Amino acid sequence: MAKNSSNEHIEEQGKKVLLITYPRTASNLLVKMLSLDDQATIVSNEKGGYFFWDAFMTGRSTGSIYKPIEHWGAEETNQIRRAFQQSLDDLEDKSKTAKSESKIVFAKEHAQWFANPAEVDNHLSGHNGPATLPFSIDIPDLPDSMRTFSSNNLTVLPDEYLQTWTPTFLIRHPALAFPSFYRSMIDLEKAGLASPHELQPMLKLHTTLKWTRMLYDWCCQHRKELYTNQNDDAQSPLVLDAHDVINHPEVVIRYCDLIGMDRTKLKFEWSSEVPKRTSDLPNKTTQKSPEEVMKATLRQSSSLLKEKAPVVIDIVSEAKKWKEEFGNDLGKQMEDWVQNAMVDYEYLRARRLHL
Repeated sequence: MAKNSSNEHIEEQGKKVLLITYPRTASNLLVKMLSLDDQATIVSNEKGGYFFWDAFMTGRSTGSIYKPIEHWGAEETNQIRRAFQQSLDDLEDKSKTAKSESKIVFAKEHAQWFANPAEVDNHLSGHNGPATLPFSIDIPDLPDSMRTFSSNNLTVLPDEYLQTWTPTFLIRHPALAFPSFYRSMIDLEKAGLASPHELQPMLKLHTTLKWTRMLYDWCCQHRKELYTNQNDDAQSPLVLDAHDVINHPEVVIRYCDLIGMDRTKLKFEWSSEVPKRTSDLPNKTTQKSPEEVMKATLRQSSSLLKEKAPVVIDIVSEAKKWKEEFGNDLGKQMEDWVQNAMVDYEYLRARRLHL
């Protein structure tokens, strides 16, 4: 009887799957492999599952994310609140559609992008005091009296709402993810899509696994029986490592089975999107979108690139290369960020999904 109850729980919660990531974890590659558009049981959006993209970008475009919360004006607060509210409303619309069609809604979010802006401010400023949400988000069918935020939940979403989702995670070695994020920020700056003053705060925000580790621990505290089956072979919550996704893609098949996707729709090869020459464009000043910049490698590939996931990573050796590539100061800072993140990475990696 207990097994049936557990299976019913998995079936019910599996209708809302949240893949929690951080930049440069090969999450766009994973989504391409999952082939969401071909999955008959999946409902998502045109951004590959990003629902809080616009909310985060609003914070960037207005500069609010770089200002202490106490310096936000009423209009700034309302603008950010509206952006988060719209993101949640869009997510809920997709969830309702999925429920009405007996399908699964799939969302993919960087942990930092739906974090409480006050917690982001604390992180960037180095404050250690308790954060308070500078605005409230309306959660359907969840009165204010039933909204709680436990210590590991630094998001804008209360525990009671997060508990309606099945969180899963994608991680990647910091020595691969963090330098890649820096390079992408430089590319965004060159394309006119990022300002020089954003570089340091964006690096500080994204060169840590703190946000991911805390959400993982939150899941363990609140969802200990999420994935159990007769083989007792799955982890709860599910964690994928980009190294396995690229070198052992069979693990993606296993992930597919566990969250209720159709494994026969998975893609391991695809047609590359050869970038057009500037001279072929109708307007030579046509600007790339942030998505084009961030997905450049994926768009030009046609299969899994195993050189992007080396088996052995020597941080000391890599640090020498960073100092040559980025300059001594930033190279040393990158090494510190990577070393500081390794405890959380190894903690999560030890709990990753195996075949």
